Amino acid sequence: MAKQGLRGGTLRLLTNSDVNSIHSASLEILEQVGLQVQSQKIMDVFKAGGAEVDAAKSRVKIPEHLVKDSLKKAPAKITLAGRTEENDLLLGDNRVFYGLGGTPNPYTLDFETGEFRVSTSEDVVRNTIVGDALPNMSFIMSLAVASDVPPQVAWLHEASIMLKNTVKPIIYSASGAEGARYLLDMAAAVVGGYENLARRPLITLFSESITPLVMPAINEGVIEFAKAKSPVAYVPGPMPGASAPITLAGEHVVCNAESLAGMVLTQLTNPGTPFLYGFNTSVIDMRTGAVCYGAPEWGLGWAMTAQLAEYYSLPTFGSGGGTDSKSPDAQAGVEAFMNAYYNAVGGVSLVHNCGTVAHGSAGSLEMAVICDELINYIQRLLTKIEVNDESMALDLIRKVGPGGSYLAEKHTRAHINEILHPKLFNRQAIPAWKAKGKLTARDEAREKVRTILRDHKVPPLAKEVCDKFDRVLKSASTSMIT
Repeated sequence: MAKQGLRGGTLRLLTNSDVNSIHSASLEILEQVGLQVQSQKIMDVFKAGGAEVDAAKSRVKIPEHLVKDSLKKAPAKITLAGRTEENDLLLGDNRVFYGLGGTPNPYTLDFETGEFRVSTSEDVVRNTIVGDALPNMSFIMSLAVASDVPPQVAWLHEASIMLKNTVKPIIYSASGAEGARYLLDMAAAVVGGYENLARRPLITLFSESITPLVMPAINEGVIEFAKAKSPVAYVPGPMPGASAPITLAGEHVVCNAESLAGMVLTQLTNPGTPFLYGFNTSVIDMRTGAVCYGAPEWGLGWAMTAQLAEYYSLPTFGSGGGTDSKSPDAQAGVEAFMNAYYNAVGGVSLVHNCGTVAHGSAGSLEMAVICDELINYIQRLLTKIEVNDESMALDLIRKVGPGGSYLAEKHTRAHINEILHPKLFNRQAIPAWKAKGKLTARDEAREKVRTILRDHKVPPLAKEVCDKFDRVLKSASTSMIT
């Protein structure tokens, strides 16, 4: 049975009027300004569906009725499959799940040396194993680039490694239509064919537009995934003040238009294709030029995005758990918790980037472990407080009376698990903490990484599946490396 997660969606930053205003403005942009589409194949899909296409200018304008019709076809609830059903995720109704990593990071913060170095395939292996083991990581993305293989097919090598080293759902990118077909071939091999893949979508395509209002040719992969009835997360990545208005409202108008355009593309290709709505609401630090992962506007923007997704009845793809800090320190903890929590109370379905440091340029397994602990706290904060005769314990209060003790009472034992008991963070008294070695949270996280890598075993894929991966990789290398 699919996991349903805890329900978020308690925070509402926008009024109903605000949501309607952003929606109306985005529809106006789509209908009057349109998108630059850098693919004839994509333009053909829009034209066949009734959009206004100017091939000479590569411009596509999408009428309001086409957006509304597509929204009716996009499912409000979708299931992402793991290798085993107990790892399936049911998305919708403001249910919240967290995941390891995001897009591949060029650098790794080595948990043994504490130094940054170039990421390799072995980092992809280790990261995936740790993500598979961490109980609060419900899906897997990447924390590392496989820099030791040709860059044209590095992403496909990374995907094959991830498929081999986790039983959880995977979200990943692909290079255009051809790359998407290779990725789908691998996923289909794991579940026993394309028909099974449509029923049990093991991989969700992560695809981005180019803000402002550009749909690149690489997004032809969206069409391939839609044909296979496999989920698509179409997530614009704006840089407010540069590629989008600097205000959160203006940024949301542009990016909402882009994400809706991606949704229309999926539904025109294959009605009913599972679609994840969202956009990375990052900001630029105008002093450094850095695109920030730990800014408060990141969390505020995702909470706004979740309200729009609820308005459209679409599951959401979000981001929290990342940090601009270069190490798992106090700054990292504050930023990761703040934005992960804002995603949760906003009601974002899938929250990625746990373990990402240095504003998206590096991955840290220590930070991933710390994020897993932070999610324990967030889950406790999301848990509904029950007020009933049992929880109010009026008879017990009468029995114990003034000056009494509740320590030995059955009621205390029965409800002790309602109190969060951290698995990583330290609550020892000072003498016990000293006796253990004065370990910091980072020290504890590092030791947990070592333990997981030593002890955690992922069920291996069948030999014929791995052989299929090798054939796909060989074919991709022959075709895509020039």
